[in-house]
Amino acid sequence: MAKSIQINLNNFFKGTPFEGKKLRIGVAVSGGRDSMALLDLLLKAGEDVTAINIEHGIRGESSILDSTFVRQYCEKLSVPVLFKAVDVLSFAAENGYTKEQAARILRYEYFDEILKENKVDVIALAHHGDDQAETILMRVLRGTGVHGLIGMKEISGRYIRPLLSYSREDIDAYVKANRIEFVEDESNIDVTFTRNYLRDELKTLKERYPSLVDSFARLSRNAEEVDEYLESQMGEIYQEGTETKVKLSDCEVKPLAKRLFIKAAASLGVLQDIEERHLNLIFDLIGKENGKYIELTHNLLVHKEENYLVFSLNETSEFKEVPFGEGLYKGYFVDLIETDDPRKEIEDRSALYMDADKIPEGTVIRKRKNGDYIHKFGGGSKKLGDYLTDLKVPKRKRDDLLVAADGSNILLVFGVDISADVCIEKSTKKIYKIF
Repeated sequence: MAKSIQINLNNFFKGTPFEGKKLRIGVAVSGGRDSMALLDLLLKAGEDVTAINIEHGIRGESSILDSTFVRQYCEKLSVPVLFKAVDVLSFAAENGYTKEQAARILRYEYFDEILKENKVDVIALAHHGDDQAETILMRVLRGTGVHGLIGMKEISGRYIRPLLSYSREDIDAYVKANRIEFVEDESNIDVTFTRNYLRDELKTLKERYPSLVDSFARLSRNAEEVDEYLESQMGEIYQEGTETKVKLSDCEVKPLAKRLFIKAAASLGVLQDIEERHLNLIFDLIGKENGKYIELTHNLLVHKEENYLVFSLNETSEFKEVPFGEGLYKGYFVDLIETDDPRKEIEDRSALYMDADKIPEGTVIRKRKNGDYIHKFGGGSKKLGDYLTDLKVPKRKRDDLLVAADGSNILLVFGVDISADVCIEKSTKKIYKIF
């Protein structure tokens, strides 16, 4: 029997940072029965509502008509609408995503943009209990851990799901009783989409197990309790610039280590598609020598370095060779200083300093190359690669280093060291400061 649906955000937000606040609610409205029911419920609850509609460009004229329906419906009720059209098919083809993945990415990019611009305070999504069951089952089939069994949460940051405790039957009954207009998305019956296939299978299962949705909800709650305990027991991740480190000593207990790996990936923006096989590859890396690395999904790199696993994104950038001189180069500033007392100018120990008059004409800034060498302080020269090894510069960072070079003679390695050829002396009158 269908449950009666009511939304009371005062109760919904109890015990959260949103409690007692009058919020501007953005509602993701596709025109389908679930989102139209959510819009109707929030309006009847007296909430300050703005509809958000995205035309995904997947179903041609049909998709455009759905968006037109939403805008006209909202116009009749004086509900403001935020609208955006996106090209899911092109985005999917260009980036190697499925249509489902591409649509989700573009959808949430727009949602995040709306929240960042403070057009609404929270965004309400029409996910319900059957969606939760589908999500958890999909994750189980992909080999999820305990965290994945939690599924979706009623409140996740600035996203809320007021219908998550209700079933599809509850919503259908509400739509029918309140004569709510909606449109049918014909792609919802296309079982080539994974979620649609699972939805179809769950219908059959529910005929034999009527309490299936409640069972998945109970599984989600139990998983969340276990998840919270594991969270309290695991180590920390350490963020340094564009990298995240995990101590090898925190990887001894596998269930806790897996959570750290996922957390490290998430800190770099990789929030999906980390599977059991990826986690096992990371564990294999722990047993290998320093300097070894693996590349996982979404350009995620993991290096073994001394006592850490270092997570980063493979974003090695191109750099066009330019003449050496003042300016900003990949985050490093080169400043020319004239001085009568060079000792006063070299007090900043985080910077590097070069005698400007010792720099040969034709010196360029570029990436390092095979054959590069550097003259050491104390005499002699050394291959640049060997020199960087002596300074314990990780191999993973070397290919992206900038250098100032006179032919193969390296005068400066940005952020690392200078050559003895360009050292500061008492007679120095012009100094390049690199910081």
